[in-house]
Amino acid sequence: MNEMPKYTLLEVERRWLVDLSAIDLAPLPYREIEDLYISDSRLRLRRVAGPREVVFKLGKKYGKRTPLAEPITNIYLTESEYSQFADLPGHRVRKRRYSLSGGSLDIYLEPQHELAIFEAEFSDERSARGFVPPSFATREITNDAAFSGATIAAHIPRA
Repeated sequence: MNEMPKYTLLEVERRWLVDLSAIDLAPLPYREIEDLYISDSRLRLRRVAGPREVVFKLGKKYGKRTPLAEPITNIYLTESEYSQFADLPGHRVRKRRYSLSGGSLDIYLEPQHELAIFEAEFSDERSARGFVPPSFATREITNDAAFSGATIAAHIPRA
């Protein structure tokens, strides 16, 4: 199926595990992200708290069309709308997101975990294939299902 689902954008990205000892994050600003991967669906409820605002979103990923690209839809919500979905069953993660080196570095916080993933998004697959990751990026995990957000949320050790 090559046809894009209605109202979607194509997300083109690559992802890597990170050597945190190679980066000084102390002076860098970050956003705190709370995700709920809603059970038995491809839906993700997200709260993003930045220095000046909080953003609420409901997103759906439709599955990879190529090794680097996946259709995605996001709906921006009010806080009241967000709260209507927040108690649905699913798996939760909390992470800090830093913007650096042409991408985003996510450090998973809750439950306690030392997982760090760098991802870079692109306008097309050619740009993605030509990207040289920063030196702190170690093993590429772009197509490793064990490191998808939903899988991390479902299998991250619980305290």
